[in-house]
Amino acid sequence: MNVLKAPQSPAPLGLPLMPVRATCGFPSPAEDFYGASDVLDLNRLCISNPVATFFVQADSGTSMVELGINPGDTLVIDRSKTAKHLDIVLAVWEGGFVVKQLKALPDRFELHSGNNATHKPIIVPPDVELDVWGVVTWAFHKV
Repeated sequence: MNVLKAPQSPAPLGLPLMPVRATCGFPSPAEDFYGASDVLDLNRLCISNPVATFFVQADSGTSMVELGINPGDTLVIDRSKTAKHLDIVLAVWEGGFVVKQLKALPDRFELHSGNNATHKPIIVPPDVELDVWGVVTWAFHKV
């Protein structure tokens, strides 16, 4: 079995970042030059702990769309974060991985989809240990 190891510190990949925000309505006059600090490094923006971070692709299900995760999205998972109430997590349930919103109630944990009307929550029995692999910190989807 091949084990992939993340680099201790990913190489910076600073790409140009416009110094103005793009209007999604009528355009406004924009600056036509970049400053020296107008760069965006996705490694720095999205990854706080490189050795504890990995990516997973969301499957074709639509249960998390209401929470911002679309089918086929690439999710950034941080294993160093402690999952807390209302975090979106990657967990192992019934032998498979699921991405759900964690609800930590006084007497139990529940895993919720974005739409509880069509997808009933998973209620974790008190005598069952919930195996959370990490917290979803970012979701990327192609436009």
